[in-house]
Amino acid sequence: MQTYFQKLFEHEHWANVQVTEAFLKATNPPIRAYEILSHMVAAQQTWISRINGVLPAVKVWETFDRDLLISLFHINFHAIEQILANNDLERAVSYQNSRGETFTNTVNEILTQLLLHASYHRGQIVLLLKGHLEILPTTDYIFYIR
Repeated sequence: MQTYFQKLFEHEHWANVQVTEAFLKATNPPIRAYEILSHMVAAQQTWISRINGVLPAVKVWETFDRDLLISLFHINFHAIEQILANNDLERAVSYQNSRGETFTNTVNEILTQLLLHASYHRGQIVLLLKGHLEILPTTDYIFYIR
């Protein structure tokens, strides 16, 4: 299953970079697109922290410097690679959400959440960028693996 997740996260990283590069090239991109991109980075960092058993250092709706977004996606991708290489995917992870509620999920469930969360938000960002870019990014998995 690690190999399967590795391939999916390679796609996710590629797609996140595609959307971020498009955002950075857009003419007057909507602030909401920037907020969502930052949220994607922060959510990744939050879940990575939870899997690693440390308190998240960021808030889930924290914003980051626009010029750092791609670098932060790279950092997160490498952290996810380490998680895949060094964790039992069925290991239970207990954590508190931003409201202080306690939950337990497996690493596998958290990784699935990360993938689906990013896909959902990339779609939102592309929709927001319509009219601000001549060519919108295409990030479907099938385009990545061809």
